[in-house]
Amino acid sequence: MKHLLVAGVLLFALTIVPAAAGAQTPVQNGFSLGVVLGDPTGFTLRAGFGERNAVQAHFGFGFFPGDSMVAMVDWTHDTGGDLLRDNPTALLRFYFGVGGKAEWFTGRYYAYRPSREYSFYNDQSYAGFGARGLVGLRLSFREAPIDLFLELAPVGVIFLVPDPAAFYDPDFALGVRFRF
Repeated sequence: MKHLLVAGVLLFALTIVPAAAGAQTPVQNGFSLGVVLGDPTGFTLRAGFGERNAVQAHFGFGFFPGDSMVAMVDWTHDTGGDLLRDNPTALLRFYFGVGGKAEWFTGRYYAYRPSREYSFYNDQSYAGFGARGLVGLRLSFREAPIDLFLELAPVGVIFLVPDPAAFYDPDFALGVRFRF
């Protein structure tokens, strides 16, 4: 029982102390976890590497082209400068990135076929895999280990399985992450 208590205290310290230390100055390196609303709606995580690079992922449920489960993984790059310029409470950074998306959905959709015709598919289950490009803004608070972000992925192409087809699938997300 004593070992369990010690392990619990150590786990608590390893979780809370880095978060409190990172609350003073938002760091780009490190890990953050949160929720995302939009397409998809679910969980998000981010792991920073170096001063400007990070890998982020969103896992959740989408609504286009049908009811879907979505997993996205992106590499992002911060442009560097603080858009709020010397604001004592927050940093606002612009970022862009590229990544991949996997989607499992059921629903009706129109797809562009190589013969330059649009095809309509009835309710079925499909899997789609594709690439996406994104731009976003991230607001990091200096006194709290919280990031707010707004993200738009205007470039997204999904290739479908089992019916060979491709369609344009833009994504929009608004979220909050807690920095550890």
